Amino acid sequence: MTHPVIPADPFTIHVSDGEIADLKTRLAQTRLPNEPDGNENWDYGTNLSYMERLLTYWRDDFDWRKQEAWLNTFKQYRTTITDEDGADHEIHFIYERSSQPDAIPLIMTHGWPSSFREFLDVVDRLAHPQTYGADGPAFDVIIPSLVGYGFSSKPAQPIGPAAIAELWHKLMTDVLGYDKYAAQAGDWGSFVTSRLALQHADSLLAIHLTMLPLRPDVKDKPVTEEEAAWIKEMQAWWRQEEGYRSIQSTKPMALAFGLHDSPAGLAGWLADKYYRLGDTEKTHPWEGMEARFPMDTILTQFSIYWFTGTINSANTLYKAGPAENSNRLKRGEKVTVPTAYSEYPMDTLPLTPQSWAERGYNLKRFKIMERGGHFAAMEEPELFADDVRAAFKELLRIDRATYDT
Repeated sequence: MTHPVIPADPFTIHVSDGEIADLKTRLAQTRLPNEPDGNENWDYGTNLSYMERLLTYWRDDFDWRKQEAWLNTFKQYRTTITDEDGADHEIHFIYERSSQPDAIPLIMTHGWPSSFREFLDVVDRLAHPQTYGADGPAFDVIIPSLVGYGFSSKPAQPIGPAAIAELWHKLMTDVLGYDKYAAQAGDWGSFVTSRLALQHADSLLAIHLTMLPLRPDVKDKPVTEEEAAWIKEMQAWWRQEEGYRSIQSTKPMALAFGLHDSPAGLAGWLADKYYRLGDTEKTHPWEGMEARFPMDTILTQFSIYWFTGTINSANTLYKAGPAENSNRLKRGEKVTVPTAYSEYPMDTLPLTPQSWAERGYNLKRFKIMERGGHFAAMEEPELFADDVRAAFKELLRIDRATYDT
């Protein structure tokens, strides 16, 4: 494909010295809470000893300038896209064109509590697989920041996955000039990607998900015993874990003042999700967490939220999404786009039955991964990239001759 000049402005991340100094001052003035006995396994939430280590490192050792320079090695842009209600949104995105001919355009969408940084360790592996001695296919990699997240703009009125999907379609077609493209995502990104597949099936080549968000209507086909047992386990899990979702989907502003004003509050709120949803070894208060999410990695994520002031605009997606009801499939409705699903192990969640995935998606590939968690591209970049390549090779029936050079 011949690419037009991108109608988007090149973008460089730069945080002022004053903002960095302010962060360090706030961290130095942190008031730590008491911790109930028995929180070694984070049963009450984020562990105190882990937070003491994390906050000390953030204050004294974390080098934002180093991370900022690394982030800026990736080609970044911002462009204005107007939604169907006439509201303008500044969309920040990474765009790495492959050096391979016939590369597949691939838009990758992150979720919460994440950012575009989640996918950066796999950009070159997907765009330039030959550099890693890997077979193709290769991809033109596009990684936007969700509306209200990171360096995308904050919406005056929060919008949900179906509306974001329309923005992504305009990004891929109007801005970048692709007629057809593929998509990959997890968490909230999987909602957006699923809506893309529903709303623009003619433009989607295939999709790859690490979470299945759509809820099918089961009136025509009652659930199986396996599915019923899985639903029961999932409901039990959510009763234990859904506190954050309940707050963010109902009264996010009540939470926002603490998270927006206190870096310790922000880190404590987000770290719990990485511990719960990452493939972390959980027999020690902090060793498994730090092994899976090194300090520099997780603090880059947290710093993006902090310096952009987007924690509240990100959290409000939990209110906008259900209001839009975009995860409910109508009777007889199904994603027709060829779909691959890869489930990464987390000891807090039961494995999804393949039959459940088939209810809502044109499932062509179902794989249980050996390691990695909710943030798979960041936790296991090599494994993740290999799986994405293999999935799209299978979905699109790509022969090696089409990508050999």
